[in-house]
Amino acid sequence: SQWGSSMDHCWSFDLISNYYAGELKIKDHLTAYDLQSLIYSSTFEVIEQKIIRSLVGNILAGDGAGFEAVRDQIAQRRDEYWAKMETKPYGQIYEALSMAVSLFDLRRKYSEGLSYPDARSMHEAYTKELFLFDQYYRKYHQSADAVEASGIDILKPLDSAVEACYTEWFMSQISLAWGNFMEHGLLEELHTLPGVRQYQFYSTKVKPYLAKQDKNRIFVIISDAFRYEAAEELTRLINGQYRFSAELETIVSALPSYTALGMAALLPHKIISFGDKGEIIVDGKLVDTIEKRSQILSQYEGVAIKSADLMAMSKEEGRTFIKDKRIVYVYHNEIDALGDSAATETKTFDAVGRTITDLNSVCRYIINSLNGNKIMITADHGFVYCEKIPGYLDKSPLENKPSNALIAKKRYILGPNLGTVASVWKGNTRDTAKTETDMDFWVPKGMNRFHFAGGARYFHGGAT
Repeated sequence: SQWGSSMDHCWSFDLISNYYAGELKIKDHLTAYDLQSLIYSSTFEVIEQKIIRSLVGNILAGDGAGFEAVRDQIAQRRDEYWAKMETKPYGQIYEALSMAVSLFDLRRKYSEGLSYPDARSMHEAYTKELFLFDQYYRKYHQSADAVEASGIDILKPLDSAVEACYTEWFMSQISLAWGNFMEHGLLEELHTLPGVRQYQFYSTKVKPYLAKQDKNRIFVIISDAFRYEAAEELTRLINGQYRFSAELETIVSALPSYTALGMAALLPHKIISFGDKGEIIVDGKLVDTIEKRSQILSQYEGVAIKSADLMAMSKEEGRTFIKDKRIVYVYHNEIDALGDSAATETKTFDAVGRTITDLNSVCRYIINSLNGNKIMITADHGFVYCEKIPGYLDKSPLENKPSNALIAKKRYILGPNLGTVASVWKGNTRDTAKTETDMDFWVPKGMNRFHFAGGARYFHGGAT
C-alpha cells in the first residue's frame, strides 16, 4: 500500500504487479472469486477489471435495492489504488458507472411514464428533477468517451442500455408529454410558464439592478447553447467556493430558439424586427457581431467583449476596459461552435464540461480582478444531443419547402405567411419574441428534424 502510494515509485509497483499477475496467472484464478470477495483487493490490475465487469453486469441486471449496493462498491473502489492513478482510466470508468446507476435509478422512479396536467407543471418537474436525465446522460458519455479513447472497451455493454434509457425512453416520453401541450395551443400561451421571457431579460433583470444605485455595475455572460442542466452543475460549482454565491432560475427562450434571435432578445432594446433576408435588427441596427452588439450597449453605458479577450487582459487592463462602463456583456462560444458542425458534433459533451470550467474562471476573474460583485450567466438557446445516429424516422420531411421561407434550418423554417401543414407546429415571433415584424415559423414536432445537414446528433431551434 505504501509502495503504490509513492509518487516516486508507483510506476515500479505497476510494472512488477503486472509481471507477477502474468507469472501467477491471476486472471485464470479469478473465476473462483465473486465480487464481494475481491472488493478490497488492489494488488493486481486484472482484479480491477474483473470487479468492473462484475459491476457492469450487476448494473444491467439491477433494481433499486441492488443499485444501493453497487453505489457502495463503486465508492469503495474509487478509494483504492488503481482508480487514483491519473495515468489509468479507472477513475473515469467508475464515474461512468456511477452516472449509469443514477440514470437507471431515475428511470425506475418514473416507470409509469411522464404525464402532467399542464405545461406549467411539466416545466416545474423538469427544473426540479427531470433535467437530471440530461445531466446523467451527458456525464456518462463524458467519462465513457474518455475511457474508449484510452483503448478500453469495458463499458460497451452499458452503452446500449444507457442509449435505450435516454434516447428511446426519456426523449420519447418528454416529446410526447410536451407535444400534447404544443398541440393544444402552448405557443399562444407561453405566459403560463414560470420564469422570465428571454425578451424581458434586460428590462426585468439588468435594468432594475442598475436603477438601485448609480454606481452599480453588472456583468452579463452569455454562453452559446449553455442549457439548464449545465447551469445547474455550474451553480453547485460556484457555491462550493469561498466568497461566492449563486442562484439558479429558468428563462423561457424566444422561438425559434436559435442564436441570432436569442442574442438579440437578450440585448437592451425597444424594437426587434427582421430584415428582408431574415436578419435580426435591434432598434434599427444589425446585431450579428459582437462589435455591433457593443454599439447597442454603448447607448446604455455598456460594452461587449469575447470571454477569451477579457481573460487575456491583465488586472490593470481589465479595470481600464470597464472603468466607465455599467454594463459588460461577455460572450462565450464553445458548445455551439463544436456541436453545430458535423465534423465536431461528437465533442459536444466535452465542450459542455470545458464551458462549465471556463465560466467559473471568468466569474473568478471578474470578482477577484475587476472587483465585480454582480454577474448574470445566461444563454441564447439550449440544445439536444444524442449519441445514437438518427434515421429516417427522426425526420419530418417536407415535400415542398415554402417558397417564401427566408431561413430553413434543421429545427425551424422562418418566413412571412408560411401557412400550415400537419407535420409541423406553427407559431409567430410576435408571440414568442415580441418582434415588431409579423414573422411565421415552423418547427418539427417532437425531436424530429427537417434535415440532417450540418450534423445530425446535435440540434436546437425547436420547441422542446
